[in-house]
Amino acid sequence: MSIYRPEDEPEQQEVGQQQQQQTVTTTEDTPLVFPPLTHQRLENCAFSSWYPTFRSISIKSKIIPLPEDFVSYLNADGVFIPGQSGLTLALSDSEDEGDDEDISDADRFKALQEATFRQRAEGEQDDSSDDEDESDQGEAPLPYFPGLEQEIEQTITEFGGEVFPKLNWSSPRDASWIAATNTLKCQNVSDIFLLLKSSDFIAHDLAHAYEDCSDAAAEGAEGVKERPDTVDLVLRKWFDLAPSMEFRCFVRDNKLVAISQRDMTYYDFLKGIQDELEDKIVDFFEDRINGHFPDSDYTFDVYITRNKDRIYLIDFNPFAQKTDSLLFDWKELLQLDLEDKEQLDHLPAMRLLESEAAGSHMQQPFAFNRYPADVTDLSNGQTVAEFAEAFYKKVQAASTTD
Repeated sequence: MSIYRPEDEPEQQEVGQQQQQQTVTTTEDTPLVFPPLTHQRLENCAFSSWYPTFRSISIKSKIIPLPEDFVSYLNADGVFIPGQSGLTLALSDSEDEGDDEDISDADRFKALQEATFRQRAEGEQDDSSDDEDESDQGEAPLPYFPGLEQEIEQTITEFGGEVFPKLNWSSPRDASWIAATNTLKCQNVSDIFLLLKSSDFIAHDLAHAYEDCSDAAAEGAEGVKERPDTVDLVLRKWFDLAPSMEFRCFVRDNKLVAISQRDMTYYDFLKGIQDELEDKIVDFFEDRINGHFPDSDYTFDVYITRNKDRIYLIDFNPFAQKTDSLLFDWKELLQLDLEDKEQLDHLPAMRLLESEAAGSHMQQPFAFNRYPADVTDLSNGQTVAEFAEAFYKKVQAASTTD
C-alpha cells in the first residue's frame, strides 16, 4: 500500500483484546477511537487478498511470490543490484575517458554499484580472516536470482514493456526520486530492484507492517507478526495516469462518508466537474465495492479516466491512523454520527484543493524519505552515472582512511 509513512508513525499504544477499540491521542489530547486494526483486517488490504475479487475493475497485474533469499537481499544493508550477466566494466580509475565512451549510463551505474559491493564484501572478508591467504580469496559474488528475473522479464514483455512495482501493501513511491524518470515506471529488472532496495516503504512492509495491530499474531501467541508469511512482488501494467483524477474514499460501517483528492496540487478544472465525479464514485462504490470487501471500515483509492468513462480500483487501505487522510482530519471522520439521518443525507463529503495557495501549504510528499544530506552534496546536479562515480570514489576514500 502506498499508505505507510514510517517517519510519521505514532508510538505504538498498549492494547487489550481483539474486540477493544484502538485509541490514539491527538495533539489536543482528545482520544480518537479507531476500529481495531487486527492482523486479519490488515491482511484483507494486502494486494493478493483483494485483487482476485476485484480483478475486472482494477489495473491488469501479476502477483509473484518472492523467494526467501530475495527477501533477505531486500533486507540487507546497502543499495546494490544483483548481477544478471556477469557485467565487468572498467571503472574510471583510468584517466583515458575514450576507453569507456561507448558504455551507457545504465551499464556504468550498474558496474559502479557492483564494484562498490565487491569492495565492501572483500573488506568484510579481510576483517574476519586477516590471517587467510590472499590467494584463496576470490571475488565476492553478487546476489543472483535467475528464476525470479526471468519471470519479471516475461511479465514486463506481456504488459507491453512497462510496469509499476509494489509489494503486499506498499509501492516504493518514496524512492521515485532515484529513478531516471522520477516515476515508478520500470522497463527492466534492474529498475525494479533499485526502487525496492531504495524505499523505506518497502522496508516497512518487510519488518513493521503489523506493529500497530491490536491482536496477537495467532491464538495463544504473544505480540504481532514480524513480517508477512509470504512476500509478494506485484507488477502492474503501466499507464500514464493523470494525478488530478485520483481519489481516496473513506468507508465507515459500509457507508461511503468522504472522498478526497489524492494529489495535493490545485487543479482548476476539477471544481466544475466535482458533482459529476462524486456521483460516479458513489455509483461505483454501491455497484462494485460495497458488500464485496470483507470489512465494514476501510478506505479505497480510485482513478477516473480523463474522459470519465471508466473508474479503476487502485488499492484498499485500512481505516486507521497510518492511512493518510489527505484533505480530511481523522477526528471529523471518526466523529460523524452515522445514526443521524440528516447528516447521512449530506454524505459523502467530497473535498478538493480550492486554490493554488492551499496546495502550496501542503508538505512535499516523501520529503523525509529521500537521500541524506551527504548524498545531496555529492549529487550537485550530476547525471546518475556521474553521481554513482562520485559516490564510489568517496567509498574508496573512506575505506582507505579506515
